[in-house]
Amino acid sequence: MNGPPQHLEQKLATLRAQLNDLQPDQLQLVKKKNAEFRGKVVKEILKTETIYVRDIKLCQKGFMTVLEEKQHEINEILARQAPEEEGKTAKGLELDILFGNMEEVINVSENFMNSLAAAVEGNSSEQQFIGKCVMDHSSGIHSAYATYCRNHDDAIALLEKYEENPEVQEYINQGLELVRQSTNCWDLASFLIKPVQRILKYHLLMAELYKYTEEDHPDRPNIQQALTAMTDIANSINEFKRRKDLVMKYRKPGQEAISDKIGKINMHSIKKKSQRMNQKITRITGLAAQTIDDDFDKMERRFRVIEKTIKIFVTDINSYLEQLKTATSAEAQVGHDISDYYASQSNLHDVNKYEIAQRHLANKLYKDYTIFVQQRVLSPLESLLNMFEGPHKLIQKRHHKLLDYDSCMSKVEKTKDKDKLKQSKHVKSERLTEDEDEGGRKLTVGSPRRLKEKKLPKEVKDEKEVARKNYEAMNIQLKDEIPKLCEMSLAIFKSCVVAFVEAERDHISSTLKKIYPLLELSIVQNSEVRDILPTFEVSHRSAVDRQYHFTFVPNNFDKKEKLDRRLSRRSMQPVPPPTKPSQPNTNNNQSESHRGKLEKRYPSERLFLAASDFRAKEPMELSLRKGDTVGIIKQQDPTGGENRWYVDNGVSQGFVPPSVLQPREGGVDACDGGSDEEQPVYFYAEWSFEATGPTELSLNPGMVVRLVSDTDVEGNSEWWLVAHEGQQGYVPANYLARIP
Repeated sequence: MNGPPQHLEQKLATLRAQLNDLQPDQLQLVKKKNAEFRGKVVKEILKTETIYVRDIKLCQKGFMTVLEEKQHEINEILARQAPEEEGKTAKGLELDILFGNMEEVINVSENFMNSLAAAVEGNSSEQQFIGKCVMDHSSGIHSAYATYCRNHDDAIALLEKYEENPEVQEYINQGLELVRQSTNCWDLASFLIKPVQRILKYHLLMAELYKYTEEDHPDRPNIQQALTAMTDIANSINEFKRRKDLVMKYRKPGQEAISDKIGKINMHSIKKKSQRMNQKITRITGLAAQTIDDDFDKMERRFRVIEKTIKIFVTDINSYLEQLKTATSAEAQVGHDISDYYASQSNLHDVNKYEIAQRHLANKLYKDYTIFVQQRVLSPLESLLNMFEGPHKLIQKRHHKLLDYDSCMSKVEKTKDKDKLKQSKHVKSERLTEDEDEGGRKLTVGSPRRLKEKKLPKEVKDEKEVARKNYEAMNIQLKDEIPKLCEMSLAIFKSCVVAFVEAERDHISSTLKKIYPLLELSIVQNSEVRDILPTFEVSHRSAVDRQYHFTFVPNNFDKKEKLDRRLSRRSMQPVPPPTKPSQPNTNNNQSESHRGKLEKRYPSERLFLAASDFRAKEPMELSLRKGDTVGIIKQQDPTGGENRWYVDNGVSQGFVPPSVLQPREGGVDACDGGSDEEQPVYFYAEWSFEATGPTELSLNPGMVVRLVSDTDVEGNSEWWLVAHEGQQGYVPANYLARIP
């Protein structure tokens, strides 16, 4: 027999076909396995979401409801402890901080759970659009959970404070017993952390779902979008937490002890401080680039302006209260002295009414006024100023982190420059060379090889990345929080200003009610004196003149002259006007020799012409006439601002705005305005004036001064800027008279 019978061969082929039908290929096995895993992931998502929604609703029912019902009793417990906390007023039970926007989270999560159930139940795997469901709710999820996570740290801190009170803890335990009947729970904190944990799991669940979803599944693009969206939400929450932790690291209340500061000194801190100092010096000298954030700079300036305004306001109010106290005490003493003077007079009763009124103003009304101002104005503003210490420290730390980042960037650039230098040297050494073969023919061995760009050392990259993250974290957090602090500060400041105005109005009204009835007294009605001040001036002068009849009065007794000057300058004979001084070239007038010096000293691109006259209004500014040539020393002021340039006109140097300058083209006569020269205006001092600050100028009667500006920097025409013998300063305008 050479082979098997034919019917056996047919039967064997049939069995092989049946066996092949029973063994699907590997691709089908993989698809089937992925479908099974996908079904498990979908069930896991729906199941965990259902349990999560149940737990947070139990938290609302068991804790929020109980604490809301017992809020009055808990507030009384907290109020009893207020005196123990340095007299601070108890805020009561702060449910809005403790639970945050838990109700919003519950609503969003419940709607999301219902959508998931509708997408899963009763549908085949091909009809379960989980990704689309997530994307439909992603916006609401992001908004609700981001707000809750930002508040979570404050909620836990407040909960720890409440749990330190045994009576408050008892009410929390009552809610805990209700919740434990339906789920396992350790404490309230374990419930408050659930939304934070849940939002950080969504992107992991989406990643698993995307992994086991086939490429031809209609929901796969939606799942990919959902994975990206949930990952972005998780990253933003984690980044906010990291920034907040970094800020809290430096937001330490109070001053550190000297021993603590000494304990922080080590080689690392010394190295970091020296690097920051070097970076600061290189930035000032312009040898290194610096990172600039214009938005942060504007925000910081606004913050400092608000702080300075509040400080000035508080200082002025304290000074005003002291002066008011002195004035009311003096008035009360005057009333007492007048009563003593009229002790033997028949109208003593009327005089006593004046004394009683002044004593009431000094004691009752002043005390009530100061108490109101202290409680409604000064205390809130002083507390607000104390709050500014934290942002000040954070702004300083942000500046340090910026220096660290710029230092790392400089180090990276130096490393790249060194690598490029090494590469160029290596290329030169590998220039085209020639060699000979066995037959004596010259062969080209090769051409210059281009080296691959060398990667930065890992430690340099890591250091740069850490510095960048720390700087950006501080910068973003401050840009987020300081505008809110500014708005809150402005609202508090405005309310305090309104309260002060109301206090002033009520105090003046109460004072007038006490003073007006005194005008109806017979001693005032029967008085023939109508012009009180002139009458007093005449009587006072007469009394002073009689002093000279006494031998013990010194010859230099000149109180009369001082009094006359203070009361009425018109009554004195002013000094005669002097002659107008000649105009030597000792000021800023420019000559041809000065222009020649400038052309030799400065290159042509740094020579500018004055397009219009400019009159200096500040001591460091330089006056220019139209057509003057100037050399540009620096196109900014010492603070780095570009609204004032430091220039040289050949006579002196000073600051001028760039708007009055134009590049010199076509010689000096391009903008010649010599014929329109503005003549200086001279005044003389009619009265003596003693300067009280570095920006003022003392005057002697008859002293001739040149007018620089008829207003101060704020536009006030009562103070003029004048010059005398090379010095400039502000003087009262009514002390001067123009030389005819």
